[in-house]
Amino acid sequence: MKKFLMSAMLALLLFTAGCEQPPTDNPPATTPAQTKTDVSTEPKPESPPESTEPSPEPENQTKPDENPAETNPNDEQTLNVKVYYPDDSGMKLVEVEREILIDDSTDKYTAAVELLRDDPGEENLTTIFPSNASIRSITIEGTMAIVDFDGSILKGFVGGSTGEEFLIGSIVDTLTSFPEITSVLFLVDGQEVETLSGHMDLSAPLERMGDLTE
Repeated sequence: MKKFLMSAMLALLLFTAGCEQPPTDNPPATTPAQTKTDVSTEPKPESPPESTEPSPEPENQTKPDENPAETNPNDEQTLNVKVYYPDDSGMKLVEVEREILIDDSTDKYTAAVELLRDDPGEENLTTIFPSNASIRSITIEGTMAIVDFDGSILKGFVGGSTGEEFLIGSIVDTLTSFPEITSVLFLVDGQEVETLSGHMDLSAPLERMGDLTE
């Protein structure tokens, strides 16, 4: 009987030990809520509501110029100038006011002198400019204008002393009517000359010839 009890107790102990589970080292499983990445809980700024009203049109809206060549003041301009023609008696130079048109290709000095080629139109005035002569250029150095004639002016100039004096005088007084010009030097084909036809000394710049207009 005693051996039976001991055997029963031993079997009970073995049964109890088999039911107990040893502790494990693995961490407890995390729940989905624990593995979710943290996100900022700050509220995002709300975008302002889009306006449904149409944008107002700018006032004083101007249309593009249909013909900018006529409306752009920088393309060309008119200018009133004083030019000097000999009277038909060959006694003096007469001041006449003219309107010239200047642009990027024509300066005011050349435009004014070129008027002396034309018939003035007034009954008591004439032109003394040789028809076969031309001006190569008019340049400005300081207060001096330099008039460069084409070489043809030396060929067949028949104006005589009076013609030479009035031709030179009309150019000098026309150019010195511009306040920034005080003297005029004459060249022929870019070279200095002593005279055109042997009557006037052109070796130095000439100042205004007021004695011809008195």
